[in-house]
Amino acid sequence: MVRKAKAVIELNLARDIKGSKKNFCSYVSDKIKTGENIGPLWKETGDLVNWDLEKAEVLYKFFAPVFTSKYVSQTA
Repeated sequence: MVRKAKAVIELNLARDIKGSKKNFCSYVSDKIKTGENIGPLWKETGDLVNWDLEKAEVLYKFFAPVFTSKYVSQTA
């Protein structure tokens, strides 16, 4: 129901873009805003990670096993 309501709102914004550019621009700017940064993460070794590059490596190591060829071939 939420997805359907969102689709209706977006469709109405798209239809009325010539008449009300302000509403469309406001909606787009709300979607572009980024959320909060990712807080500190713990490595497997127990070390606390604060730097973005290190956080990316920790997240990569955590999620990479999900994207092995075994799982990718099942979804393709």
